Amino acid sequence: MTSQQIQDMIGTLDPARAVRIQQAYPLAFFDLHLRHRRGHLLDGPSAAFPEVKFIP
Repeated sequence: MTSQQIQDMIGTLDPARAVRIQQAYPLAFFDLHLRHRRGHLLDGPSAAFPEVKFIP
């Protein structure tokens, strides 16, 4: 594969940003289901994480 093909498939998201997103969403999930604390991150698209797309 060429570098462009890999970039098209994976994207160009900053690694630190990717880690932050990967921390935020599981935390929101466990807060909701284990701690019964409702946040709004799992309700749909978030202005805080515009990179994340919700798929119906």
